[in-house]
Amino acid sequence: MTAALGGLDALVFTGGVGERSPEVRAGAAGGLGFLSVAIDPGRNAGAIGDMEISGAGAAARTLVLHAREDLQIAHEARRVVGADQ
Repeated sequence: MTAALGGLDALVFTGGVGERSPEVRAGAAGGLGFLSVAIDPGRNAGAIGDMEISGAGAAARTLVLHAREDLQIAHEARRVVGADQ
């Protein structure tokens, strides 16, 4: 997919493991240098909430984003019961 898109703009980690596991993020990003992905070990280890963890010189941004499924579920529930009208 990345080749078809002409490169990678960003790599985003979210959800339980993506948000909370620096080891998983480091392992996943470790083999993606050919896509200009690099992470900063210090930022990766200390990532809390929404944060960029890109390493120096990385052309593709690497982000950790806090999943907010609860907000989407609440929005959809309000829509279904007509509270958003």
